[in-house]
Amino acid sequence: MLRSVIDTLLTKSTLRALRHRNYVIVELAGWFSGAGMWFYRIGIQVLTWDLTGSGFWLGVIAIAEAAPGILLSPISGALADRYDRLVLARIVQVSVMLVTAVLAGLTLAGLVHIWLLLGLALLHGAAAAFWAPIRMSIAPNLVPREDLPAAIALHSTLFNLSRFLGPAIAAPLLVAGGPGVVFAVNAGLYLIFLLALHMVELVNPDQRAAAGHGMLSNLLEGLRYAAGHPVIKYLFVNMIFASVMMRAYSELLPGFSATVFGRDPTHRVPILISAAGLGAIFASLLIGNVTRLATILRIYFLSIAAALLFLTLFVATSSFWFAVGCAVLLSTSQVGINVAGQVIVQSTVRGELRGRVMSLWSLLNRSGPAVGALALGGVSGYVGFRWPVLAAVGVTGCVAVFVATRWGAIRQALAAGQ
Repeated sequence: MLRSVIDTLLTKSTLRALRHRNYVIVELAGWFSGAGMWFYRIGIQVLTWDLTGSGFWLGVIAIAEAAPGILLSPISGALADRYDRLVLARIVQVSVMLVTAVLAGLTLAGLVHIWLLLGLALLHGAAAAFWAPIRMSIAPNLVPREDLPAAIALHSTLFNLSRFLGPAIAAPLLVAGGPGVVFAVNAGLYLIFLLALHMVELVNPDQRAAAGHGMLSNLLEGLRYAAGHPVIKYLFVNMIFASVMMRAYSELLPGFSATVFGRDPTHRVPILISAAGLGAIFASLLIGNVTRLATILRIYFLSIAAALLFLTLFVATSSFWFAVGCAVLLSTSQVGINVAGQVIVQSTVRGELRGRVMSLWSLLNRSGPAVGALALGGVSGYVGFRWPVLAAVGVTGCVAVFVATRWGAIRQALAAGQ
């Protein structure tokens, strides 16, 4: 009986991705790196608020983290299509670790002021901008094609498990030692992932991009492909607004905690982020058990509608614990959008263009919330945090309705294997 249950889990559920050794090593070690990333995000948000008490500066630091991605993510994607993705991943991971270690040392020494923090955020953002497209391009190279949806969903599950547990672990460290200790632990966790990247190989590599073309030519080829694809182009249109408008709130949580809910950001921001991580786990596990792209497409559109509803409720309430519940459901919906969308894109994109297309996805996923946070955070100084986010919900809803009217065309293209 037990053996039958185990066999079913390893062949029918999200856990089927765990049959592949290289994937297991990367994902389990990546969990520590993912937890460390949440250490960093909480630490830099709280440090920024401690130094300035400004929603505008929260947006500035967020955009400093994300701005390098606008230029560097497409370049990283092109490099991932032309060169060994595993070697590139090792180089970039060293860079992220070193920048985080410098930030930890300076913070512990009491030498950080807001302008120095801005510079370090730019450096960290530059290293992270190279990382995301390479990491997303590697995932399909670790498993066979039929297990790709499970691999993407399980990666999201583990990533969001770190999002749930990471803040819970970071919170006592933050209270006891401050952001400097949190940054130091973050740097140490990156080392674990770096060691794991030297223990794996790519078992299902994509065809390399054609040689003899310049970087600009490669970048334009990827952009034209995404813009002309009958499925991918619509997902990208929706992703632009969903990232910039719908996810900006996550970069402004200290401001929401202090001014909307009347709670200390040091204690409450980790709770909100952990709540979001819990919801994200639910969404990832659900999608990983689905194999038909038509069903995943329906989940994608349902997730958009749910995200619009729960963000509205999150912003409208003054009750912190009701907002925590909304954060769980909002994150479930937003991760449903992201994971379902990524499964569809990864399942339809041509292998030699995967790095470039996923670099655009990564750019929106990472930079979009920061761009929105800068705009909404700036306006919050005049009208508070609620009304800018509610306006963003309205704009995103209009775009979502437009994309939904193309449902039939998208479904036909998926059925035709495009």
